[in-house]
Amino acid sequence: MSTFAQFIWDHLLTYSVMAAIGIIAVFGVALLLCIRREQNWVRQLFIMIASLLGLLGGAKLFGAISYATHLYARGEEITLVRCFTESGIVFYGGLLGYFLTFWILSKFFLPRRRLGRDIVAVTTPLFHGIARIGCYLGRDYNDFGEIVWHPCCYGIQLNDSAFCSHFWDNRLPVQLFESAFNFLLFTVLLIVFLREKKDERRGRMVYFYLFAYATFRFIIEFFRGDAVRGGFGALSFSQVVSILIVVWLIVFLILRKVGVIRPLPVDPYDPGVDLYRLGKTPIREPIVFYEGDPEKKDEPEDKQ
Repeated sequence: MSTFAQFIWDHLLTYSVMAAIGIIAVFGVALLLCIRREQNWVRQLFIMIASLLGLLGGAKLFGAISYATHLYARGEEITLVRCFTESGIVFYGGLLGYFLTFWILSKFFLPRRRLGRDIVAVTTPLFHGIARIGCYLGRDYNDFGEIVWHPCCYGIQLNDSAFCSHFWDNRLPVQLFESAFNFLLFTVLLIVFLREKKDERRGRMVYFYLFAYATFRFIIEFFRGDAVRGGFGALSFSQVVSILIVVWLIVFLILRKVGVIRPLPVDPYDPGVDLYRLGKTPIREPIVFYEGDPEKKDEPEDKQ
């Protein structure tokens, strides 16, 4: 391996670098989707950038909560300072913090907010897929200056598996499985988004994404072997969050179907929106009446 290739392998293929690449890819795709759907891309991207603060805060908050459950299971002392200083970050917290922040900001600053939320839902698995590759390739240095695998490299150990023998420590590469699933989910959501023509159906991509990822995450958690994340009984912390998300989606959609929860408000100036069905008053142009023949309204009147 050349010196340059060795430098790339040892220093750049890390979780933080791949996450940065994922963010750049997300904003690039979001810009193209905004142009294609005539969305205000300046406001869309600005709100997405501002929502990254919610991502960081939510990821750290969930990391502290999951680490607290780990300490509780081991019977160790739980303090607020220890939970925040010793814990890592949890993707679920970052995801929910990002979505919640964007939902709030878009409500006040983005006219076509349902379309904007769909763009966020479509592009999120693209970031996650790229970041998970960095999670698998992540490296760090120990006290002796030796390159070691980053602690986020997890997966149950299968010493008798011929497949796992090709990977680090004979561990199942669950990060790569999760990355492949996210790329597949991104492709499906993108196709559905591009084929959808009616603006009144916008806003559904968030539900599709959350349901698909929560279901997959609940299953893949059985193969992660990530005990430090904590949990409740036989379920991991992320599995509990997955269950809560699926239950919330089912209850929310049922209440919305029976009319208890009204659909999200839409901009009455958006084209193609069925405002009568949504209970809105359509905006119409003022009617101007002309005397005489309408076809001659632009002709000058005859002089008396």
